[in-house]
Amino acid sequence: MNPENIDKYHKEAKNANKHLNPLFDLKEVPKRAYQLGVSALFLGVGLAIYDSYIGMYVSSFLLGCFCFAIMMFMYLKHNGDIKNLTLSIICLVCGMLICSALLEGLNSEQYLYYFPILIAVPVIVNLKQTSYRQTGSYIAVILFSFTATILIGHYVNHQEGYTYEQIVRLAFVNRILAICSTIIFALAYIFFEEKYIHELTEQSKQVVESRTRFLATMGHELRTPLNGIIGVINLMKQEHGSKEQQDYLQVLKYCSDQMLQQVNNILDFNKIEADKLEIQPVSLNLMQLLLNVSMPFIALFKEKGLELKVDVDPALDILVMADDVRLVQILNNLLSNALKFTETGYVKLKAELENDDEKNATVDFSIEDTGVGIDSDDQKLIFDGFWRVFGENAKRVNGTGLGLTIAVRILKLMGGELKLVSEKGKGSTFSFKLKLEHNNQRQLSSVKVGPEGNLSGINILLAEDNPINMMVAEKVLTGFEAKVTGANNGKEALDVLEKNHDFDVILLDLEMPVMNGYQAIFEMKKKYPNIPVLAFTASLVDQDMLLDLYASGFSDCILKPFQPLQMLSLIKKHIVNFILPVSI
Repeated sequence: MNPENIDKYHKEAKNANKHLNPLFDLKEVPKRAYQLGVSALFLGVGLAIYDSYIGMYVSSFLLGCFCFAIMMFMYLKHNGDIKNLTLSIICLVCGMLICSALLEGLNSEQYLYYFPILIAVPVIVNLKQTSYRQTGSYIAVILFSFTATILIGHYVNHQEGYTYEQIVRLAFVNRILAICSTIIFALAYIFFEEKYIHELTEQSKQVVESRTRFLATMGHELRTPLNGIIGVINLMKQEHGSKEQQDYLQVLKYCSDQMLQQVNNILDFNKIEADKLEIQPVSLNLMQLLLNVSMPFIALFKEKGLELKVDVDPALDILVMADDVRLVQILNNLLSNALKFTETGYVKLKAELENDDEKNATVDFSIEDTGVGIDSDDQKLIFDGFWRVFGENAKRVNGTGLGLTIAVRILKLMGGELKLVSEKGKGSTFSFKLKLEHNNQRQLSSVKVGPEGNLSGINILLAEDNPINMMVAEKVLTGFEAKVTGANNGKEALDVLEKNHDFDVILLDLEMPVMNGYQAIFEMKKKYPNIPVLAFTASLVDQDMLLDLYASGFSDCILKPFQPLQMLSLIKKHIVNFILPVSI
């Protein structure tokens, strides 16, 4: 990975770790203890002034001492001499109320302050992080003090003689303040919990976004060398070597394809978790797509001694709107699983038109195998991420266990549901139904370029900073008889265009030194608007990125690692002079 990217995402990882702090910090409970102390201080000062005003000087003096004690406790906590300020304040308030009962009795109704104190406990104590013993001690102190206050106020002779008028006035004030304090603490609890939930949600989103950006960049960095590996293997396989060399290349190709599939699965799963996976319907022939899906598996099944049966309803020879990439991904995952877990017998891919009307076609897909089957208990877990069925052949089965999870999520986005019917030792059948919209518009049919459908006579400008990827792409394109001119960055590509702008198509890498693809296409489209430019990238392109590419001026994108025929098809698609409209 590029050292700059390592530093960048190391910082992002540190920032992400901040979001994973304990819930205690998110709820800001220590700060609330100070706020409670300040509230008790102001309330005590107010009551002390009022008691002095109505002639209750002893009570006023007691409240003054209480306020001084509150300030001392907060000061000691600030210096680190007291560990638990919350318990200290609760004990101090309860002690003051007991002394008030000793002086004033119950008629002043000071005991009403126990209700807001009790309601304040969930506000100033994080119940999710605090032990039951500690929380219970807070409540026990309050209840014990309340009981002591009632008993003292009822049975002990009052130490101060107050007039009836003084007691009535003080009782009225105590009622009002106790009710107001109770309401304030209740509202504060609601406010702080809502703030906590909002903060937790926002920080969780930031963690997911940070992880998504990290994995997207990691995916790009992994797919770039994989593009070179797979490209060189494809080129070497085209050359006629010895049978032993061809066997080695086949092993290399299988391993590199498996690695690419796992990288893509992890990145897709991450996009699903971040709710960024989107469906992009295109016009396709459903029968042709199903036949194309099955073709690469025929040799694999034959090599394992299995039969691959393909049963496609002839009525599916129709044009529909569907996301071909995601539909192929689902079917590939299901066929790959069937191949892994089937040792004898067959695997059957079946697609049947269940219902058809003017707007939509409902298609029933199923993949049936005669493999090991799945226990009924395991069937509840089979669709969970990173989980696999372990059996006798488990050590021979590789993968991340994400295939079915991804298939389920994609089908949900497409309006379908993956179902399983299986019995241990008797095989499995995975099935799903999709309602696909008919495509009744005119179809564009591409005329072959050159005598053999290659790129003979086509001039291509290729801007790519990675020398291995440049060599592979250049070799593939010249193999299709195209004329290729290379450039190492966007600035060099513009210099080439200044000297000769007779190019039919431009392949432009997005991440290059000196001038990247986004900067280069701005100048290209300003000076040469008629030349189609295709983004040439190892990034996983989602709907948002694709729209950004279109908005920037790109006609389409070729994803690395690429298949030679896929590159040929996309280039032919955007050479407008070779596209003719025909009716369906």
